[in-house]
Amino acid sequence: MKNPTSNKKPRPSPKRRKAASKQRMEFPEARGRTVEMVELFAGSDFPCISIRFKDKTDLTVVINPLLSFSADFSDWKTHNQRVLKTWRTIRSDGL
Repeated sequence: MKNPTSNKKPRPSPKRRKAASKQRMEFPEARGRTVEMVELFAGSDFPCISIRFKDKTDLTVVINPLLSFSADFSDWKTHNQRVLKTWRTIRSDGL
């Protein structure tokens, strides 16, 4: 009889997991919200991905041509952006 845990992939070592977490970012403010629209703006003045939620909040991920990423979470209920949270910028390992 096969061991039921034998199909599981090995877990990364804590040292490897810690290094990978520097290049990973979570956005818990978006959890449970219903997405209304996702837009990609690829223009040279402000390249970004904007995720608009039905409650008129917005998660914007700014894309830098040098492969760095920054994000903020905003309230648009008054039709003016009010930034609620800004995350640190992540740059690619090559920069």
